[in-house]
Amino acid sequence: MYRVLLVEDDSAMRFIYSKMKTWTMCGFKIAQQASNGKQALEILEKQSFDLIFTDIRMPFVDGIELLRKLNALKNTTPVIFASSYDEFEYARQGLILGAFDYLLKPVNEKKMEEVLERLKQHLQIKKENEEKIEPAVLSIFEEIGVSSDTDKLVHQVAVYFSEHYGEIFTIDEIAEFHGYSKDYFGKIFKQHFGMTFHEVYSRIKIAYGIELLKTGNYKAYEISEILGYSSVDYFTKVFKEITGETPSKFKSKL
Repeated sequence: MYRVLLVEDDSAMRFIYSKMKTWTMCGFKIAQQASNGKQALEILEKQSFDLIFTDIRMPFVDGIELLRKLNALKNTTPVIFASSYDEFEYARQGLILGAFDYLLKPVNEKKMEEVLERLKQHLQIKKENEEKIEPAVLSIFEEIGVSSDTDKLVHQVAVYFSEHYGEIFTIDEIAEFHGYSKDYFGKIFKQHFGMTFHEVYSRIKIAYGIELLKTGNYKAYEISEILGYSSVDYFTKVFKEITGETPSKFKSKL
């Protein structure tokens, strides 16, 4: 079952939503409730959900501000708004900010079913795509502060890194593969990641180097050659910059 965080300041409406059979029919369950966006953010610090179903107009932190804060935190949990006819402008702002969809009040269960079924397909595709991405790549992206499903480019890069994990390639090759010039790709890459391609690629390569070290079958100079470094000294320098330790010291702790 997909976990839902219900955010609604009206306790009577929270009760009505909780009794709707559409949730379980579509494979969702209300796992937690919040009375406003502020409380929702506090809950999201400790728990993760597959959907945030929220009212737009609420005290303290309303639905729009909640979505803004989620974006700032790089929390990509899908958001569905419940809004009145006179709140259409707010709903439109929500869609611009990346909300999955919105439902008009009073919420019609048939309309809700249609939206939840679309969301379920979206979540299933997202899961399938994540399974194509190397865990080490996902880990590096998390360290950097980006998610593989943030947008199309980030996801494409994650998939490319995963498909060529353990191989040597250049920025020219990945740029050409995605139909960009080297300079343009380098520019938009840094805009999305906050780091240069070389910096991110180095982290990916060192992550692969760590995996090789853990096998116990390779010496530092051999891993250096596998990763395409010009010398073991340069490999050691990059390894230490990223991990804070030399390969030999890192290996001694395994």
